[in-house]
Amino acid sequence: MSFSDFVRILGHLLRGRFRLFQCYTNVNWRTCEACLSWHGRIVARPEDFPAHNGCPHELLAFPVWRLGEHRRQGERMKKKAMEELERREKWRRAAALLTTDPSTALALFQEAVQIDVYLPEVEELVEKKRAWLKENPAVSAELRRILAAGWKAKFAKERYERQPERARTAQERFGLVRLQELFS
Repeated sequence: MSFSDFVRILGHLLRGRFRLFQCYTNVNWRTCEACLSWHGRIVARPEDFPAHNGCPHELLAFPVWRLGEHRRQGERMKKKAMEELERREKWRRAAALLTTDPSTALALFQEAVQIDVYLPEVEELVEKKRAWLKENPAVSAELRRILAAGWKAKFAKERYERQPERARTAQERFGLVRLQELFS
């Protein structure tokens, strides 16, 4: 335990706090930026977390003497939330540039899908750019290749290792089939 964690724990104990709360937000393409900013934060009281009805989240209690462990976990959680915000910005820029600067857009899509890829976002993109993609089959094929590679890589990440193998492979196959449909 670090000295700073010891001092923090002592401060909470002197205030009569024997447990703290850590915010867990579902980090995905739908989670609002406000809720992402709370992912991993530690608060002294549940009411310190602002009420928000739009995004799923939980406040999990933990004993104050485990503060150091939860602070380290919170840093990893904040990093994940920041990666999602970075992914969104790259995706947004790529989508805006697709019709005017396809090579830059494809590079940005490549960077975004290395973080994560979500089918609803792909569906929305293809719906908006369908006519342009049909007129530009080489760009369309490269975009499909980038998205399919990102989709496959997604299921090799640690968080999917906990899923049963059949469920994981079924989910991966479903996404690949859906991508094929979208770009046909």
